[in-house]
Amino acid sequence: MTRVVWRWEEKDLGFRFRSGKGKQAAEYYQARSAGEYYVVPGAQRKLAKERMDELASWANRPTSPRIVASPWRDYDRGWDWIVTEDGICLNWAGCLDREEIDRREDEGVQRAMELVTEFVERAEPLSLTVHLIRQVHIELMGPIYPFAGEWRTASLHKGDGPTKWPLPPGGIQPLMDVLERDVFSRSPLISDDDERVFDHASEVMNEILAIHPFREGNGRTAFIIGNLILMQNDMLPLADYERRTDEARYFAACEAGRIHKDYAPFARLLAEWEDRALAGWRETHD
Repeated sequence: MTRVVWRWEEKDLGFRFRSGKGKQAAEYYQARSAGEYYVVPGAQRKLAKERMDELASWANRPTSPRIVASPWRDYDRGWDWIVTEDGICLNWAGCLDREEIDRREDEGVQRAMELVTEFVERAEPLSLTVHLIRQVHIELMGPIYPFAGEWRTASLHKGDGPTKWPLPPGGIQPLMDVLERDVFSRSPLISDDDERVFDHASEVMNEILAIHPFREGNGRTAFIIGNLILMQNDMLPLADYERRTDEARYFAACEAGRIHKDYAPFARLLAEWEDRALAGWRETHD
């Protein structure tokens, strides 16, 4: 089946996608019933729901082989491969613009950080669990993507690099169970030894990144969980953009952890970033 390009707008009735190219392109809306679609001319978009329903009642079902079932109805079997031409995933907001998606995801980082800050303020330090990881991802991505908090069901390949995350035959859950048993079980780690804290945070973050459990937001999730560990030890949280300040070393550290389970390079980066954050805090408060 040929990949289709989806498009959706908040004022429209529902899921819409474009099929074909050039003069052969056609746009279809999901109608009231599963598997039924109708065409809406460009000049008649963003109409009242009643008018859209009226248009739907006039239309015949398209016969194009590129028609797919609406991912709004059953996205766990369809949304993984439904993306825009530049890789933007199907999203609740109907965003087709990368800058707008980034803005909304930045808002999600703030929500997720507020959540972990509440965890840090509890009387007893919170242990890491698979459920907690999902909570953070829902807070991070819930208003944006239909798959927030759900394990990915597709293989991933981000950017132009060679790194790929194939979908394991048994899915993501067994890997997360092992992570919870072997790594999360050693939390909460509270220590006056900064090096020990960075080592633990590095291992946790590296393993989350190695599994890449979600369709989107894995790097942000790892950083937010890392911040929880740092904040539990009275350290400053790190900004997600720190990983972009030295991308070559960051990617190399991720690969060292993913391939060789060598967490030291990432731990050194965390220590450097924490020193930078502390220097900035001191300068600001002086």
